[in-house]
Amino acid sequence: MLKKGMTRKRNKERSDNRIAILGITVVVIFLAIAVHIRSITLHEQDRNYALQEESLDAEIANEQHHSEELQKQKVYVKTKEYTMEKAREIFGLKLPDEVIIKPEQGN
Repeated sequence: MLKKGMTRKRNKERSDNRIAILGITVVVIFLAIAVHIRSITLHEQDRNYALQEESLDAEIANEQHHSEELQKQKVYVKTKEYTMEKAREIFGLKLPDEVIIKPEQGN
């Protein structure tokens, strides 16, 4: 009788161990799946950030070019040539040795 009781106890322990191992295995598999899915989303996010970085780099280069153009314009605005050009455009002024020819206003 003792052997039958011991055998049942061992079988129950083995059954409990198998259930515990199965439970742990299922948890590990779910964790592996969750990590894999998260890694996929992180790779997609990384690609999106790379594209955004390229776009921003192009925008920075464009803005730097625009800044250089503005600096050139700033220097040009301070020249005598610019002042004379604007005086001609706005006020119709001319230099003493210049002759301004205007087209006739037609019908």
